[in-house]
Amino acid sequence: MDDRFSLTQLDVLKEIGTIGAANAATALADLVRAKVEINVPEVNIVPLENVARLLDSADKLYFVLDMEINGDVLGRIFLLLSPEDAKLLGSHLLGKPVEELDYKDDMFQSALKESANILCSSYITSLADMTKLTILSSVPTLAMDMVGAILDFIFIQIAQYSEEALFVKTNLKVEGENMHGLFLFFPSSDSLRKIFEILGVKE
Repeated sequence: MDDRFSLTQLDVLKEIGTIGAANAATALADLVRAKVEINVPEVNIVPLENVARLLDSADKLYFVLDMEINGDVLGRIFLLLSPEDAKLLGSHLLGKPVEELDYKDDMFQSALKESANILCSSYITSLADMTKLTILSSVPTLAMDMVGAILDFIFIQIAQYSEEALFVKTNLKVEGENMHGLFLFFPSSDSLRKIFEILGVKE
């Protein structure tokens, strides 16, 4: 945890994440027509230079959903899924066995993008509802990349406007099968201060 932020601030952010997860579970359940459970066991704010500790080795692959955030809050969101978890989720979305799925298949990528978009948008919606701010998101992009390339992008592009990452660990269970996502929200420094001021929580 970044020691510039209090436990009260993290509690508020976890509450927002929990509300977002509940909304996302409902939406995903409708999409896959199956029981979906999502919980948020951990929320932390970490300095950008510590993001590498949240990920695995530099050559670890992730599916990365990338969304730009604008409006009253500026920043960027990444949702990272391991290829194994991405295929498991894709099998529920498409009703196909895992072994029949191809990472390069357009239908697989489209289904994965739609589900990841639901997860990210649910968090943003809960944040907007709680703060009464207008928060807009771009059309998401989806790619599979190595940790090293992801970190390079973060340090080159995101470090220009953000000093911290909001890390939300997300556990997803579909029909009893467990998947894990890493949700990284990089709000601009001014946006993060604005959120806390509106919510009335201090450092």
